[in-house]
Amino acid sequence: MTQLSRDDLVDLLGVDLGQLLALESLTPALEAAVFLSGSLVEGMGNAFSDIDVFIVGGGEPKGTSLHKAGEALFSVHMLGKRRVDFEYWSDAAVERLAAKLASLDLKEGGRDNVMMERRMTEDEIVFLHRVRTGVALMHDSRLERLRARFDFHRLSRWLQEVKIREVDDALEDLYGMMEQPDVALMRARELLNSACDAFCHARGGTNIRRKWRTRILGQLAASGDAEARAFEQRFWELQFPDGARLRTQPEALKAYLETCIRLCNQLTDVIEG
Repeated sequence: MTQLSRDDLVDLLGVDLGQLLALESLTPALEAAVFLSGSLVEGMGNAFSDIDVFIVGGGEPKGTSLHKAGEALFSVHMLGKRRVDFEYWSDAAVERLAAKLASLDLKEGGRDNVMMERRMTEDEIVFLHRVRTGVALMHDSRLERLRARFDFHRLSRWLQEVKIREVDDALEDLYGMMEQPDVALMRARELLNSACDAFCHARGGTNIRRKWRTRILGQLAASGDAEARAFEQRFWELQFPDGARLRTQPEALKAYLETCIRLCNQLTDVIEG
């Protein structure tokens, strides 16, 4: 996806940049990286999507609706009918996160998936992705320097490993669930979702928001990636088969589950090949 310029993005949002920054009294005098990020920046949001502004390396929240989540401080405003979230990160928090990313074990031997996932929180991963895809509102060079502190390729490889472990877990379950239609059907869909995530991360993606899974795959397919295009077609076919029929016809159910397994094994070969 081609990233929008700052001016094009502000036009798309339909807000005045000066008014947006004034909500938190943000001026060029602030020595910090200030950038927009989120679903709208990536071309996946809509007219009702929140506006997400990040301030990294300086400043304090000015609003009256404040809360803390992990290392971040949030200040929430309304601009017309749009919610605007300002998210503040300190330099010290960024350094801790950069060190955590650099120390990730990309294989972790025989550790299970849950232990692997706990190496980094969802909020931390989302923040890293926001830094990677953000559009500077001022001090462009500060955002570039912030990005340079993180190895995003390492992040995508680690996320791929996490999802491959999910695929392995689901495959193991499905082989033993052939005679349990209700749980098998749901587990097969989870298998497809995990395989889709693993594929997108293998292509370098770092967005972990599940609600955008199909949009991310669709963007890869639209970019000319032939394997993504083929997988997207099969993904939709297998996600929405005739579920009522499959629950009452064991042979049809078995054929469906085996097809899911074959596709995900093939996709794993593509990812790891």
